[in-house]
Amino acid sequence: ALATQCCELTAQALGIDAADVLPASTGVIGQPMVIDPFERGIPEAAAQLETTAHGSNQAAKAIMTTDTYEKEYAIEFTLGGKTCRMGAIGKGSGMIAPNMATMLLFITNDANVEPAVLQAALSTVVPATFTQISVDGDTSTNDTVLLLANGLAGNAAPAPGSADYDTFVAALTAVAEHLCREL
Repeated sequence: ALATQCCELTAQALGIDAADVLPASTGVIGQPMVIDPFERGIPEAAAQLETTAHGSNQAAKAIMTTDTYEKEYAIEFTLGGKTCRMGAIGKGSGMIAPNMATMLLFITNDANVEPAVLQAALSTVVPATFTQISVDGDTSTNDTVLLLANGLAGNAAPAPGSADYDTFVAALTAVAEHLCREL
């Protein structure tokens, strides 16, 4: 119920549908949460969003819990002659053992890639990257890797097995490997 309320508050603050909000969180396991801080914080955070490198850095800082520094990375690559960009932020510094644990990773890109192809690419990359990390041998109840694409680069959508798909997977792998080293 709290996650649904948070999605609704976020949707209202951004003028979008609540079904388009993807929640993620970490915190003290078993500690009850209340809506009050979210009712205050979500509108304030939404008002500070910006589509710049500074905005990405601020988002990377905002998701830190026990992290000692923000984790972010961005690259450019070409699909079908169009320049595409992929950026990522992540958090995690403890309770990380194989199969992810308390990592939160958000990867965005402007390539035109169909959802099923995004999932196939992510499923190809995650087993050899994020699920292999171990920091302290402790696991947790929460992990998230989100891969989002908005299509603004204007490239033709790559099909699995194509050269452009391989380029996309290589870019995603580079981002994942960099964030793994940061984590």
